[in-house]
Amino acid sequence: MFPIFIWSQNIKGHIENEKQEPISEGIIQINDNKNLYQSDKNGNFIINDIATFPVSLIIKKSGFQDYELTLEESDLSLNIILKKDTLKSIEAVTIKANKPLLKRKIDRLEFNIDNTPLQNLNAWDILKSTPNVLVKNEELSVRGNSQIIVTINDKKTLMTQEQLKQLLENTDGNNVSSVEVITNPPAKYEAEGSAIINIKMKKNILSGYKGRISTRYHQSIYAKGMIGTSQSYNTGKWQLSGNYNFVTGDYVRKNFDVVTFENDKTRWESDMTRKTHAHEQHIYNFSGQYAVDSLSTVQFGFDGYNAPNNNGHYKIPTNIYNTENNQLQSNYLTSNQKNQFNNSFNSYLVFDKKFGNNDLTWTNNFSTKKFKENQEIATLLNFADQPETNNRFANYNIQNISLYSSQLDYRFSNDKLTLESGLKYSFVKNQNDLNFFNGTSGELIPDLSKSNLFNYKENIFAAYVSSEYKWGKWEMKGGLRSETTIIKTNSDNPAVENQTTRTGIFPTVYLMYNLKDNQQIGFSYGKRIDRPNYDFLNPSKSYYNLYSYFQGDAYLKSTIIHNLSLTYTVKNWNFETYYTYIKDPSMEISVQNPETFETVYNYTNIDHGQNLGANLSKSFSIKSFWKLNIFAMGEYQQNYFMGTDNILYKNDVFFYHANLSTQITLDKAKTWDLNISYVYNSKTIQGSFNISDSQNTNIIINKKMFNKRLEAGLVFNDIFRTDRNTISTNYANQNQYFKDYRDTRYFIINLKYNFGNQKVKDAKSGNKTDEQNRF
Repeated sequence: MFPIFIWSQNIKGHIENEKQEPISEGIIQINDNKNLYQSDKNGNFIINDIATFPVSLIIKKSGFQDYELTLEESDLSLNIILKKDTLKSIEAVTIKANKPLLKRKIDRLEFNIDNTPLQNLNAWDILKSTPNVLVKNEELSVRGNSQIIVTINDKKTLMTQEQLKQLLENTDGNNVSSVEVITNPPAKYEAEGSAIINIKMKKNILSGYKGRISTRYHQSIYAKGMIGTSQSYNTGKWQLSGNYNFVTGDYVRKNFDVVTFENDKTRWESDMTRKTHAHEQHIYNFSGQYAVDSLSTVQFGFDGYNAPNNNGHYKIPTNIYNTENNQLQSNYLTSNQKNQFNNSFNSYLVFDKKFGNNDLTWTNNFSTKKFKENQEIATLLNFADQPETNNRFANYNIQNISLYSSQLDYRFSNDKLTLESGLKYSFVKNQNDLNFFNGTSGELIPDLSKSNLFNYKENIFAAYVSSEYKWGKWEMKGGLRSETTIIKTNSDNPAVENQTTRTGIFPTVYLMYNLKDNQQIGFSYGKRIDRPNYDFLNPSKSYYNLYSYFQGDAYLKSTIIHNLSLTYTVKNWNFETYYTYIKDPSMEISVQNPETFETVYNYTNIDHGQNLGANLSKSFSIKSFWKLNIFAMGEYQQNYFMGTDNILYKNDVFFYHANLSTQITLDKAKTWDLNISYVYNSKTIQGSFNISDSQNTNIIINKKMFNKRLEAGLVFNDIFRTDRNTISTNYANQNQYFKDYRDTRYFIINLKYNFGNQKVKDAKSGNKTDEQNRF
């Protein structure tokens, strides 16, 4: 790097017309790169830190002819005269061109929203209208699979689903150009996750400053509020942006649980409302980019989430009925006081160097997470033929996670051939300290028989190679990725020590043929892996109440996924058929114990699953101001699981999904926008459980005022309160169901005020890893 800094030179210039009048906002492109510069109001510009000569320049300005020249080292001060482009001055000719909303590429489906009414929505609402993307219970999934990774400009986000939702709700749709749905990710991407959703932000061209202050009022069962700000400042060499949001409010989830014990002839019914006070949540991020010279850039930044005190006091009554006469015979009341602290922080540093058709990128990430949960549980028992008794215990849990990863990527590209390769190393350390206290005697006394210290260490070494070649009407892409994972776990209660080393090979193959204009047929195959979250490997028992607890599995296996798909595109109609085989899928399953009357929530592997499906998508432009999007899919799902009686069971269903949305611009000035959408999900399955159907209808209205500086929005979600589920299972000695509602019916009032130059785009966010995603 030292010669770059020592020998770099500057180019100064002035742009004017034939009347010697300065030309402002002229665009200067250097060496056919994407780095662009701009002349100021006096027509002057400067390009710093040129490392090598000769240098090719192209100067562009609307209404003028392009100006091209090649500079030797001595020509460092320029005076450029642009001539009028008479061919572009014909006033009688009007040309209109629309980019297709849906575009099928060899390895992904691109949903373009640039210059459409969808840009008046936020990024979260845009995802709801994206083909192949499902939003159910406020969680994202692709083709029904929730084991996905969300990236922004191909950079991963280290957030929970709720934190990601909050980030995207505060991301202006005007900054989004498209959404890519990658159902079979190529070898360049980590093998983690079954699919990728990539949100592409607009690239920054102009220099200057812009800012925004915003506030939101959210009313569901209880109220929530948000106030935030975002700032961006870009110069020719620097791109800086950041935002901060403060969120406060109460969150509610309602469950009605019914467990039937056939042998005992009793039915246990629990009615639980979990109201969590989250009066202080801080969400922040900062991104920066520095252009060392025209061929070298450095990206850096950080993001984080801090919730110092989320607390709730839940009271759960449980009634026990005799199933023969349906008479109440016993009951107990559980009181749970819970307090949580959650803090996560991520940072990154990226160096990118271009030389000719080659590109070298070095990426480093460091992340930490600290989580504390304290809960005290008291139970008042009133059982038949027994005296009234009290039971009390407490759990104090502390979790610390840290990780580091480093990745080196190389890319060569020309008109027909693209070659990519890379190396990666990552290290993860997770410590979970669970302290259990027994308070039956009146005082909380440590209970070492139920306490546990859990340690987890993981090293991953990865390498990949990928190539893409185009000839005539054919396009082919293939790759191979290798990942060696070394895992060591240690638990003192129960005493479990486990060390495993696994090497996985993950091939990907794509083939596309252009039949004729607007028609394409494609084929793809890929193998993926889904590693379990670190928490789920902890075998200790975490109690919810006296009769239920969660327990992980120290020997939990990674899930292997095989994807096959066949696509056909004709006149912007997109058709796809696919088959997925899933070996050792992992999920949470509750199992009732007839001997102890306990319900145990296990995160475990089932035997295997497979899905066979088809989908279609299409975007219509009914009028210039009226767009309609449709996406429909049908899928036959099979899950094979080992029951409590050691018999292999099959659970299957035909699942279908429909997503209809329309966007209407209500006035010629494009200041009023209306969006209406309807989503339907039929019955689906998860291991031994059947999940009922659900629906969601929402309306979004946006109004821009005062030269579009002030924006007001109104959102009505789940208008008919139909986005709820009943989850049930009934086989062998298992008979239970749960009604689940996540407070999805609400209305939101949004207010935003923009200041500065709103044409300035945010700096790109930094690279994140699949290990971070597993937080």
